[in-house]
Amino acid sequence: MDVYRALNADVPRLLFTVLHQSGPMFAEEDFTRTVTALHQDIRQQAQEVGEELQQWLQQQSLQEAEEAARKLQRLGLLAETASVEAVQQALERDFRRFAGRVGSETLLGIQGSGEEVFSEVVPRDADLAKRVVDGREYMASLGFKPGQGPLHEAWLLFRGSVHYDVMEHVVRDRMGIYRGSRGAHIENVGRTSFGTYNLVYQLGESLTADLADESLAQEVTFAFSKGPFHYSDFRRDVAGLMEQIGEQSDLLHISFWQRKLGLGTGKEFVLRLRLSEGEDALREAIAVIADAGRVGKETLIKRGKMLLGRRVL
Repeated sequence: MDVYRALNADVPRLLFTVLHQSGPMFAEEDFTRTVTALHQDIRQQAQEVGEELQQWLQQQSLQEAEEAARKLQRLGLLAETASVEAVQQALERDFRRFAGRVGSETLLGIQGSGEEVFSEVVPRDADLAKRVVDGREYMASLGFKPGQGPLHEAWLLFRGSVHYDVMEHVVRDRMGIYRGSRGAHIENVGRTSFGTYNLVYQLGESLTADLADESLAQEVTFAFSKGPFHYSDFRRDVAGLMEQIGEQSDLLHISFWQRKLGLGTGKEFVLRLRLSEGEDALREAIAVIADAGRVGKETLIKRGKMLLGRRVL
């Protein structure tokens, strides 16, 4: 049964992230190539899983309709002039509609995926440079080695927690851990860290929107903790801050994520922005956030950890 509909609850939009870094001797181009192949295989497998589910539901509905029609006929509950075939077709349509209402087929399917590579360039601006260094120290606290091999973050966006089981089946059973693109990627990875986040609020295009050719956008991530706030108040304040940023900055995307309970490491909250490239756009966004009240100035800008990167997929 669809537990979300039964409880009158929103279906959560989840972001599954994988921080992964290659060894220092592995070239960025080669690392990106293996990552791209892995993404393509995951997308293909997810599409095939969705198609298989549709076929299975169609087959089940057909079988149940045939059995129900025969039972009605045996019990003499059909008029002599009734067409058993027509009854069967009507029952099949109703069973398919029922399966769509109480099942989870509408939740399956990856909503999008992407790959970000974190920048190793230190900005010329002294304040931005300090923030980048602080962000690298934060990554080091998670076990990574900034500057010693390409550091990436993979994104898989989906609806509903049922995808945990589906994606585990795809990666472990259908693709295999040590073969194909998955095996090739594992050979080149030195460190990984996994996380799962619920989407709290979003403005602009999707985080995993199709990457434009020769995109000049930069990805900006603030990782931060809640501090002495109640959760509901804090989420509302950050959402309000995002509205101000959206009105005063030329943003392509901004989203606010909260780590799912017990799943992942590092800071509990993440704010993701997509801006035009360049230090000017970054300074402007930071200034707007700092001017947007206590949460922006203290929680995000003063104590948050900033990471810079660019989409490669």
